[in-house]
Amino acid sequence: MMVGRAFPPAAALVTAPLLAVGLGVSGRGELAAATAPLLLAVTIAPLGIPSAVTYVVARTPRLFGVALRRGGVLVLLAGFVALGVAVQTAALLSAGDDALAGYMLVGALAIVPTVLIAVVQAGAAGLGQWRLIAAERVIASAVKVVAIAVLFGADALTVAAAVIVVAFAPVVGGLVYLGLRSGGSPASGEPGEAAARTGELLQYGLRSWIGAVAGILLIRVDQLLFVPVGGAYELGLYAVAVTISEAPLVVNAAVRDVMFTHDAARGDNELLARASRMSTIATGAVAVAIAATAWLWLPVLFGEEFERALTPLLVLLTAVVLGNPGSVAGTGLSARGRPGRRSVSLVVACVVNVAVFFVLVPAWGAVGAAVATLVGSLIASNLNLLFLRRASGIPISSFYAFRLADVRGVLALFPRARARKGDDA
Repeated sequence: MMVGRAFPPAAALVTAPLLAVGLGVSGRGELAAATAPLLLAVTIAPLGIPSAVTYVVARTPRLFGVALRRGGVLVLLAGFVALGVAVQTAALLSAGDDALAGYMLVGALAIVPTVLIAVVQAGAAGLGQWRLIAAERVIASAVKVVAIAVLFGADALTVAAAVIVVAFAPVVGGLVYLGLRSGGSPASGEPGEAAARTGELLQYGLRSWIGAVAGILLIRVDQLLFVPVGGAYELGLYAVAVTISEAPLVVNAAVRDVMFTHDAARGDNELLARASRMSTIATGAVAVAIAATAWLWLPVLFGEEFERALTPLLVLLTAVVLGNPGSVAGTGLSARGRPGRRSVSLVVACVVNVAVFFVLVPAWGAVGAAVATLVGSLIASNLNLLFLRRASGIPISSFYAFRLADVRGVLALFPRARARKGDDA
């Protein structure tokens, strides 16, 4: 999962200089603004159903088919609604720029297939099909890198072409799920089948969905609202900082993916806390490496005009590391049937983030947006830890009491992976 998770940010880092040079600061900002509605829609539209599908399938794998069919119908309907909303709001979000509005509409066409793939991926996660999920991400990333590189080399890289690639590369990657099957299906009335009924899926999904919406708003609403508040130039700087700062999230995201399935099926307080500590160590190590060297390669790879992205990058890296323990704790809440509490944390954080955003961005631009993200991340993280302690009795200190064994565990991951690969062969 870490390998699969590493490819999207790696692809972003490879393509980011090409996009920066090929499109310029303003063009890069337009690309971020054009794809922001898509990124927001694919989180809002599924109504939390993918999380519900993973939860149900992890607890009862034989419900895979039932959960997938009913979840698919729900997100399909919601996807078309989101597409309609994107079409109606394009003119407003583009601040009257007809060309930018057109780019937004092109990106919006990927909403429906993307949300359907999310449900299938959720079912695969519930079954523990980690290699398949990793393959999807590798393929999507490869398509993005190759397409952007070819367009750049042919001097045909435009904002419209970049939007098409960014929006539809994940759809191509989703083709790996064709033919995915579970080991069986439940008989009508079999115990546990009720968990996959439409109502139950929707109930769990909506509790999770509120947090998912707040979560994506916490990290993406700034790019959605940036043009009217801070302008395309500052958004271009901020978009590059965000792209680079997401590299340390590889470990965090992989841990959350696996722990959601594992904790939903078994529940293990000590393992959850240890996974959080190990991912914080690994995330911190990557963030420190980036922060210590970015001043050298940032202007070289992206151009001197992007040198101003360094300060917001440092702030965002801080947010990533400090928010890691609470992020894993939030996964524990969802896995233990309490997604609503995680949602509360994210809603509160989102409200504060948006308020700080509107206060700071007009004067501070990209730096103000980064500070707003940091504040929101700290609030969400600590509320998750507090709610998990109340729900499961896990001390908050267990997420921060780093041990030498945790460091050794992180260092041992890669040799173990190689040895396991050899054993499988």
